[in-house]
Amino acid sequence: MSWSSAKRIVRGAPAAATATQRKTRGAMRPLSAAPRGRDDAGLCRGPFQDKLAVMTRRQFAGAAVSGAPALVSAQETRPNLLLLLTDQQTHTALSCAGNPWLRTPAMDSLAATGRRFTQAYCNYPVCSPSRGSIFTGRMPHETGVRVNGQAIVAGMPTLGELLRAAGYETVYGGKWHVPKPFGDVQGFSRLIGGSSQGADMDAPLASACANWLRGKPKQPFAMVASFMNPHDICEWIRRHKGMREQPKGVNFPPPPANMAHDPDEPDCMRYHRTAGYDKMSEAVGIAQQWRREDMRLYLHDYYRMVEKVDREMGRVLTALRESGLDRNTLVAFASDHGEGMGAHRWVQKAAFYEESVHVPLILNGPGVEPGVDHNLVTLADLLPTFCEAAGVAVPKDLAGASLFGPRERKFVVSELRYGDASREGRMLRTKRYKYVVFNTGARREQFFDLELDPGESFNLAGRSEARGLVGEHRQLMKDWISSRSDDFRLA
Repeated sequence: MSWSSAKRIVRGAPAAATATQRKTRGAMRPLSAAPRGRDDAGLCRGPFQDKLAVMTRRQFAGAAVSGAPALVSAQETRPNLLLLLTDQQTHTALSCAGNPWLRTPAMDSLAATGRRFTQAYCNYPVCSPSRGSIFTGRMPHETGVRVNGQAIVAGMPTLGELLRAAGYETVYGGKWHVPKPFGDVQGFSRLIGGSSQGADMDAPLASACANWLRGKPKQPFAMVASFMNPHDICEWIRRHKGMREQPKGVNFPPPPANMAHDPDEPDCMRYHRTAGYDKMSEAVGIAQQWRREDMRLYLHDYYRMVEKVDREMGRVLTALRESGLDRNTLVAFASDHGEGMGAHRWVQKAAFYEESVHVPLILNGPGVEPGVDHNLVTLADLLPTFCEAAGVAVPKDLAGASLFGPRERKFVVSELRYGDASREGRMLRTKRYKYVVFNTGARREQFFDLELDPGESFNLAGRSEARGLVGEHRQLMKDWISSRSDDFRLA
C-alpha cells in the first residue's frame, strides 16, 4: 500500500500562513515539514477514491494538461500515526492561537509546520461520550456512550481495531475513559504508561511513550498518548470553595468579558447550575459565588496546567524527532472537550458555549498542507482521517469525514445530556450561527450570531428579527436528527 509524503490541501481552500508558521515559539524544533514536489496517493474521496497509482512523468504531464487529478506514489511504506490528546483544553488555550497568557511551544511547533483547524468542535462536551466519538467516528447516540461511565456498544468498529486488523502495531497510553478496563482497550495490543488519573499521570505517560519511540518500534505503528491535564482544574475548583488571596507580584489574566450569565438560559442549563446533582453541576454552582479576583486566579492556574501538559507532550515529540520517525508519522493533536473558562459563570464542561464545545485540533506530518483552516470540523473526523492515511477502508455511514480533501461542511452537531434522558440537548453550528435546543422546559432554545456576538451574550431565539434564521436552523436540526436516526425529540 503506497503513501505519499506530499503536501495536500486538507479540507478547503489554501490557508494563509501566520506568524506562528513562519517562526516557531520556544526552544523546541518543529517537526519536519513534508517534502515538497509530490502529490497525494489517491486515498481521498472523489473520482479516484480507493485507487492507488504510480504514474510515469509522461502520464503525470498528460493528467496535468487534461486537468485530471494527478496521483503520484512516492514511497511504499504507510505512515505511522500518533494521536496526542489532552483533556479539557479549550480552543483558545494555546499561544499559537494568539493567547498571551500562556506559552505552549510543543503545540505551537505542530501548528508551525502543520495545519491548525480554528473551527473544530467536540461531538459532546463531556469526557466519555466525546472519546467514544473520537474512537468510532460516530455520534454519542450511536456509540451508546451518552454519559460518563458507559461503554461503546458491542461490535462497533473502533480506531484501534481497524488499524490493528490492517497490520499496524497499536499502542495506547494514558486516560481511556470509555470505560472498559485499561487492560481491555479496544483494538490496542500494547498498553503503556499506566491507567491512573490525575496530576501524577502525565509525566510517567510521556516517559513511557518517549522510551517506546526510542526503542526502534515495529512500523507502521499507531500510538495514542492520552494526557490528563488540564482536567485537574476540576479538582482545583472543588478544592478552592473558599478562595485564597491572589499572590503578590503575579500578573493574572483578566476575567472573561462575557462573565455575566443570562438569567433566561434554557431551563435545563439552569438546572445544571443549581441542582448540584453531580461533580460537574457542583462546580458550576461554586463559580456562581466567585469574585472577579477568584476568576482571575482560576484562569491563571488553568493556564499553568495547560503549560504543564504541553511540556510532557514536548517530550514525546522530541523522542519522535530524535528517533527519525517524524519524517513518516502523521501527528494529530486535539482535546476531548473544552473548559468553561468562567464565561457565563460556567466552569468545567457540559455546555454548548464556545469555551466548552470548541476545541484545538492540529494535523502535522506527511500529506498535510501547512496553514490555518477555518472550515467546520469535528473530533469524529479523526478516525476516517487516520483510516485514509493508512489506506484502511473507512466504515460506512460515519458522522465524521476525513480531513483530507476539498469538501466543505455546512454545519456540525454536538450532543449533551444532564443526568438522564429527561434533560437532553443538541447544538447545530453553521459558519456564522449557533442553534441550541433542549427537549424539556419552558425555555428550550438559544440562537447566537457568532460573527456579531462571539461571546454568546445575546440569545436571539424568540426575537422577531431572527425568526426566519432560527426556523432554518431548526429545520437543519430536524433533518440531521432524521438522517442519523437520533432519538432526540425536537418539539
